[in-house]
Amino acid sequence: MKALDTTDAITPEIVSKLTENGYGGVIKYCANTPDFPAKRLSHSEVALLHGAGIKCGFVYEGLSTYASYFSTVRGKGDANAVLEYFQLLGVPTSCPCFFAVDYDATLADLYGPIFQYATAFHDTLKAGGYLCGVYGSGLTCATLKGLGLAHYVWVAQSEGWAGTPSYTDWDIKQGLGSPLEMSADPDEVKTLACLW
Repeated sequence: MKALDTTDAITPEIVSKLTENGYGGVIKYCANTPDFPAKRLSHSEVALLHGAGIKCGFVYEGLSTYASYFSTVRGKGDANAVLEYFQLLGVPTSCPCFFAVDYDATLADLYGPIFQYATAFHDTLKAGGYLCGVYGSGLTCATLKGLGLAHYVWVAQSEGWAGTPSYTDWDIKQGLGSPLEMSADPDEVKTLACLW
């Protein structure tokens, strides 16, 4: 399925462009960012997208661009924020939330603080009835899926990151470019269960 991830607000005009250009999914953020409210999918945006037959996907990304962001406490807190947000939106338990490892993480990072974070995020979401996925490099996706800490994987567009060029076991693959003149990245969704 042709999809995109974006920080832009979803308007009727954007929905028209999406349908005209064959997009079947839109992925947005779960984190509450008061200085950038358009990043987070709203009730009205869900209604617009679903009304046009476009599915929604979700990712939680704080300041996850360096290893020191990740910890057990942070993973539990971020997952609880997702659960609260999903309950407000009425997201069914069939839809996962991805967490982002938005940098070229090393194995030491993955088996250290990211493992702690991912375990807490996974376990907290699971206790709430939801599954989780991970966004990151090929190495990140392969490692965390192999450890049973991510049910779904979304491989980042950064070809220079470890394991990314050769990674093929993805559910979503991010591409390059800015589709439809939006602040967005194109995505290919292979596993429709990643979206609602």
